Amino acid sequence: MNDMFVLCCEIKVGGVSFKSVHDVEIKRSLYNLAATAVIKVPVTAVLKHAGEPPTHIETAQAIKVGDKVEIKLGYDNTLNTEFVGYVKRLNYKVPLEIECEDEYYKLRFVNCVFSKKETTLKECLNTILTGVSFGNVIDLTLKNFVVNNKPGSWVLGYLKKEYGLIAYFDINGKLYVGKAHDVKGETIKYVLRENVISDDELKYQLAEDVKLKVKAICYYKDGTKIEGELGEDGGEQRTFYYYDVKDAGELKALAQEELKRYSFDGYRGKIKTFLFPYALPGMVANLEDKVYNERSGEYFIEAVDVSFGTSGTRRIVEIGIKA
Repeated sequence: MNDMFVLCCEIKVGGVSFKSVHDVEIKRSLYNLAATAVIKVPVTAVLKHAGEPPTHIETAQAIKVGDKVEIKLGYDNTLNTEFVGYVKRLNYKVPLEIECEDEYYKLRFVNCVFSKKETTLKECLNTILTGVSFGNVIDLTLKNFVVNNKPGSWVLGYLKKEYGLIAYFDINGKLYVGKAHDVKGETIKYVLRENVISDDELKYQLAEDVKLKVKAICYYKDGTKIEGELGEDGGEQRTFYYYDVKDAGELKALAQEELKRYSFDGYRGKIKTFLFPYALPGMVANLEDKVYNERSGEYFIEAVDVSFGTSGTRRIVEIGIKA
């Protein structure tokens, strides 16, 4: 695949459709509550309707905050949906900048009130986030969980900060709350130096060279928690969260397992590709290296940044632990 292919896009913002734009940047990550998009469009757009003369519109007046947004990108009229969400802010520059957020945007306006002595996370979220459709939600007991007139966005932030959970919406608007590698999506095949444009930010590391210091925190059903530390000083710090483990001994065993998962022989970092293959966080990257065959392996995709515009298009895929 190369840039001989004709780039195309279909971008809908409110009632306006764009077939060409200056620039689009989309960022999504398992570790960010919101997927974001920034679209740069001409200040004046030409609208063409079949059978009518073209009309000129002022884009900034035709678009308003809260408008629905859909971004499809591709080559040669083969389009994939890369972003669905809402206009969060308009920056009156030239070109006009439209900042967008996915379904998370809606949670900013959901007022949550909740108070229960004991509940499951699933039950709590179903009660306060009405109208949200859920993907995977971790099995977790919450003790004396109180939310006092806070937006839905705050609730997800709190779960992230307090319980170490990740929370994100997938491309279909389903909310996932749990651990980063609970859900394994489809596998995407990458061959280094073939459908990968650049692997400058990809490093191959041996397990023995990985220095990790791990803090393990466990929450119990009665609301108490215990903490422990493992690993080497001076290493990269990570915190792992667990729920309802038996005792400090089991917590240590689980943390050691996790330490092993993060100390592996393999690649770490990012690869730069074309728009195809289509990839999203939660999918699995199967990396093949024909030169160093023993280095091939499968990794969780944790973040994807897409840029599309007059200077071409790129998808940057960040990989995590082995899948």
